[in-house]
Amino acid sequence: MRIVSDFHDYYDSVQAAGQDQSLVYLRTRKEVELKNSSYPFPRFGGIAPRFEHSPRLPMVQIVVGFCGKIYPILRLSHQRPPDTNPDNAFCYTLSDVDAFVDGHFKRREIETYRSKPRRPGLADFRWDRRQRRENFKEFFDASAAKQDAFTQLFLDNRCPIFVASTWWEGDKRPPRKYKIVFNECLKELEFFKLIDTYRAYQEVQMYLGAMAQPNKPIPAVSDKDMVSIKGFDKWSFRKLPKSQE
Repeated sequence: MRIVSDFHDYYDSVQAAGQDQSLVYLRTRKEVELKNSSYPFPRFGGIAPRFEHSPRLPMVQIVVGFCGKIYPILRLSHQRPPDTNPDNAFCYTLSDVDAFVDGHFKRREIETYRSKPRRPGLADFRWDRRQRRENFKEFFDASAAKQDAFTQLFLDNRCPIFVASTWWEGDKRPPRKYKIVFNECLKELEFFKLIDTYRAYQEVQMYLGAMAQPNKPIPAVSDKDMVSIKGFDKWSFRKLPKSQE
């Protein structure tokens, strides 16, 4: 597979290994803004969550579409004063979220994150009650249940890769942003932690190959033609007339 693109991704280097050059991946980015009602992917907290804008644990929700399947990501951030640059991490699993919380917060905060929310209206030690471990688990479980549910989106756009995201912009609860970028770069999302270089290249190559040469439908064959194909005639399952015996 030969990749034609104006950017470099982490799996591009495999092209040097002498692969089939007759298949071309024209990797052109196309960005599409979405409305709330047209964003089809699983969302942390349900249909209209606002709590990922929390100053305690800000997050951006991302969904990577890769060769017919979707993979959820939460980009978590944490800033510890007096540091001016926050620590960021791309979390692909619940274990990744656990590791981020364990590495950036104090024991009491970690215990609150892992506990069940208390009754509404009760304070929970400076931790957003909607950003509990069980909420993160629900998000990853919902994404796993729908991993194969967006096949048509790949086919309609003739691409093996897309990245969808939703986030809040600014500090005072502005309108939520939604977008999907087809043929997006995956290196910045550290997707190589999930699918390594060679496997990524091979999966893209196989997926594009299948799109370029889809299986042809088997034509319907009538019963009469099938009898002829099998070498039978009209008397094969009947008794011959006495005159022909």
